[in-house]
Amino acid sequence: MVAPVKAKTRRRDTRVARPGPRGVPIFGVARAVRSDPLGYFVKARRKYGDVVWFRVGLDTIVMLARPEDIKHVLQDNHTNYRKSKFYEPLKPLLGRGIFVSEGDEWVRQRRSATPAFSGHRFDEMARQIVAATERRMQHWPSADDANGDFDVAREMMRVTFEGVASALLGLHMEERRYDAFHDAVTLVFRHAEQSVWTGGLLSHGLLKRINRRYRDAVEEIDRVIYGLIDERVARPRASADLFDMLIDACDPSTRSGRELLRDQLLSFLVAGHETTAVALAWTWHLLAQHPDIEARLHAEIDEVLRFRPPTFADLPKLRYTGMVFEEAMRLYPPVWTISRAAIADDRIGDTDVPAGTTVMISPYVLHRHPEFWPDSERFDPERFSPQAVAQRSRYAYIPFGGGPRNCLGKRFGMMEGQLILAMIAGRYRVVPVAGQTVTPEPAITLRPRHGLRVILRPRC
Repeated sequence: MVAPVKAKTRRRDTRVARPGPRGVPIFGVARAVRSDPLGYFVKARRKYGDVVWFRVGLDTIVMLARPEDIKHVLQDNHTNYRKSKFYEPLKPLLGRGIFVSEGDEWVRQRRSATPAFSGHRFDEMARQIVAATERRMQHWPSADDANGDFDVAREMMRVTFEGVASALLGLHMEERRYDAFHDAVTLVFRHAEQSVWTGGLLSHGLLKRINRRYRDAVEEIDRVIYGLIDERVARPRASADLFDMLIDACDPSTRSGRELLRDQLLSFLVAGHETTAVALAWTWHLLAQHPDIEARLHAEIDEVLRFRPPTFADLPKLRYTGMVFEEAMRLYPPVWTISRAAIADDRIGDTDVPAGTTVMISPYVLHRHPEFWPDSERFDPERFSPQAVAQRSRYAYIPFGGGPRNCLGKRFGMMEGQLILAMIAGRYRVVPVAGQTVTPEPAITLRPRHGLRVILRPRC
């Protein structure tokens, strides 16, 4: 008789100590969140504090917004947390790939891919990225073209895809096949995010219609990826790259190995280019609104590069260029939310977290916390000066996640973003077309909704 009384008391005390919105029966806060997820969670932290409890459907979620609590989940006690159920809609896309795998399988995949990101490879990878960017820039409209504007957000996807594909995987994808791939990934991402904030409560008819389009998109992605695999297996390269390492680890001669190779290759292609492209798109948007920062960026690039292409050796000298890119990722983190499920009961700071609870960490919310980011909506690259970084908690800024599962390609992504930014800003001013409204679309990544149409103005 004693144990039931203690359990009942603990549940009652925990409810009292759980600040957060009540929501509505059955749906919880799902309907309120769907209209404006970013604004909703920023306001929730402001109103309820750094630990916010809420429900989505039948799922209990706690959002954390203090660096020490986030560090506890992602690093100190990471073995007690696994990817939450909210990643399930991505599994038909990414399967058993490194982004969604767990446990020993994730460890094996991480170890097999790590050599591809060794330091001695970065010189050559930088050359590949610069060459790929130069090839894409040759297709861009000139300033005197009658139809000279284009969607720079979509073009950044293409540029970074070419960089990742050539530098890491020794691949090239023709325009038509890439467009089909990009559009299919976009649809899958949007469906996945819609599934999260309905709490599994979409109407049957709508769910069926969405799923049909979702399945068609996954089938299109499969055609592209398996085609790339067949081409590489039929014509292996002389020098080993990440693709070869994945082939050696997966054994595509078997069905299960072929499927795992598909999942792994797709994970690196999608994660490797999507996040950097999103960050670059927002960088152009922010620079256009801050001509003083843009002028300082141009001055550094001109002084360091003197109108030549950048190299890996130039990156330490392009310090302000890197600071601009990092500040853009603070305001618009490409992965705007991370979630984990507690395997066993845990205590995070002063908060009891029962087993089964979904823990939500939003870089978008965290990066606007006034305690760590004064005047947080202001675009200020000086936040990433060496002195400022040294005074700040490592877990106050997490565009690449944290702990053992931090992004394997973090260094590659920073290099790619810095190189592409220096190349384009060294040659052009990127001027948004007047009259458009640019807002973030919080799907799996934080793309600009409806893109970002710009005109290129040559600087010399």
